[in-house]
This record gives sequence, structure tokens and C-alpha cells, in this order.
Amino acid sequence: MSRVRADRFSDREGSGAPRFDAGIVVAGVSTFSGNVSIAGTLTYDDVTNIDSVGLITARSGINVSAGGINATGIITAT
Repeated sequence: MSRVRADRFSDREGSGAPRFDAGIVVAGVSTFSGNVSIAGTLTYDDVTNIDSVGLITARSGINVSAGGINATGIITAT
């Protein structure tokens, strides 16, 4: 395996950030110390625990009333 060590990367002209037209694949743990922007879809498949308060994601059929919660047409993946 090859190794590249560098302090900074720039575009070919040396005037801006590099472009990765074919994309970037990162395998393993990644740490970002600054802002991260995602223009497409962020997908995370390995979710074992979900802890959220005040957030509902549903396709249809969530009704909340004084009598409780009525969910219709919801599919739960197991």
C-alpha cells in the first residue's frame, strides 16, 4: 500500500481546494474538526440505538390526540 504525507492539498493551479470529481471513499473512523457540507444524501446503515426527543419520521398515518397515538400504515423494519 502506498502512503502520501502532506501538510496541505490544493487544486492543480494551486489557487484553491482540490476537486474530487470521481468522489472519495473513506473506510474506517473519520474525524472532522471543521464544518461538513453534504449536497446529496447522507446514509448511515449501522444504527443500533436511536435516542430522540420530539422528532418523528413517518411516511403517513401519525395521529396524536388526547386519547393517545394512532399510527396507521407504518412499516417497522426488524
